[in-house]
Amino acid sequence: MTKKIVISNQKLSQNPLFWPGQGSITINSKKSHIFLGGGLCTPTRLSQAVPFDILGFILSAEFIKQQIPNAQVFLLIADQHAWLANQFTQAQIKPIANQLHQVIKNTIKAFNLKNWQIFLASNLFKNLQVKSYQDLEKRDINHFFKHHHCGIKLGWQFSPQEKIHHTDEAHFDKHTNLKPLISIMTKPGMTFDAQKPHESPYICTAPKTRIIIHPKENVKKKIKAFEGQIPAAQLKAVKKHLKRITILFNHLIKPFPPKTPLEAKVQQIINQII
Repeated sequence: MTKKIVISNQKLSQNPLFWPGQGSITINSKKSHIFLGGGLCTPTRLSQAVPFDILGFILSAEFIKQQIPNAQVFLLIADQHAWLANQFTQAQIKPIANQLHQVIKNTIKAFNLKNWQIFLASNLFKNLQVKSYQDLEKRDINHFFKHHHCGIKLGWQFSPQEKIHHTDEAHFDKHTNLKPLISIMTKPGMTFDAQKPHESPYICTAPKTRIIIHPKENVKKKIKAFEGQIPAAQLKAVKKHLKRITILFNHLIKPFPPKTPLEAKVQQIINQII
C-alpha cells in the first residue's frame, strides 16, 4: 500500500513567503520530490540581473524538502522557453541562463543544500519546435513527474485575490492543468518602483529597483537612496519582504548574531554566495 505524506497548513504557515490559506497538502510517498522552474524573461523584456528574491524561492523549496523524508529538489532553468515561446534568440538568452545557473550553483554550495539538481531545458529537451508557454510547462511537468517522481510544484503568484495577472506561475498553472502535481505558491519578488511594485522572484528587468545578487551590490546604500524618493509604504513593503527571506535563512541555514540589522543580514547572505 502506498504511503501518504501530509504537510499540514500549520506547518506551511511557518514559511512567511507562502501565501496563507493554501491548506494542508497530501502527497504520494513515491512521488515526493519537488519541482520548480526559473525563467529568464518576461514576454517582452530580458532579465538583467539575478534578484535577491530568488533566494526566497530556493529557500521555500528547501523548506518543503525538509518536511518530507528523503525528498529531492529538481530545478529547471527555462532557457529554451525564451526562444520557443517568446521572441528572443538563443544568443540573447545563453549568457543570462549561464549567470542564473552559476548563482544557483553558488547558492546550493554556500547554503550546503543537499539533494538538489539543476537542469537547463535546452540540455534536457532537444525538440526545437516553437510552442506556447503552456505547452512547454506541461511538457516540463510531465517529464519531472514521470522521470524524477516529483509530486509538488513550487510556483509564485502576485496575489491569490487578483485574477488579472497573466504572467505569474499561478496563471500558467491554471491553464496547464497541473495534475497530478500539487502546487504551492510563494509571494512575488518586490521592487522599489511604486509603479511596478512586484516582479518574478527570479527575473529582474530593472536592477536599479531591486536588491540583486552581485559583487558590487551595496544593500544599505541602495535602500538608503530610496528613502524619501518612493512612498513610505512601498519602502516598508520591500523591507518586510527582505525580512521574510532572512527569517527563512535564519531558520534553515544559519542563525544571525542577535540584533543584526536587516541590511547587514541581506548583505551577509549576498557576500556568502558571491
